[in-house]
Amino acid sequence: MGIVETHRDLLGRLLPGDRVRDLVVHEGQFHHVVVGSDRVVRLARTAAAADRLPATAVALRTLAEIDLDFGVPRALLVGSGPSPGEPFYLVMSRIPGAPLAGETLTRPEVLEAVAEQYAALLSGLAAAGVGRAVLPEVSADRWREF
Repeated sequence: MGIVETHRDLLGRLLPGDRVRDLVVHEGQFHHVVVGSDRVVRLARTAAAADRLPATAVALRTLAEIDLDFGVPRALLVGSGPSPGEPFYLVMSRIPGAPLAGETLTRPEVLEAVAEQYAALLSGLAAAGVGRAVLPEVSADRWREF
């Protein structure tokens, strides 16, 4: 049974108006991501991932306050299912678009657009004075430790 079928009632409440058969699911190491028509739900797969959801919501809310030249998902709701066994979740607004994958990532114009957006994000964060107080500090060898 898939994640949508397992949590049909919860997803029905969090994604009102969406039909179950139209939902797109992405599975990561720490979250299941269920994409609806105008909302996205991150379902934590581990207790540690669940513990990080509130901080993620704070970071998204902070980014939404900065005037960037591109869309940033808005954190709408952080919670847990009312029934035992239901996962902790973060509901976000959906930003239109498609994932960058495959040959798309090798096209110079795509790489340039991604670099420009990344630079705008960093500049926006610096201009807004957002940094270590909101966004977590990580060690330089975080991935090696992981």
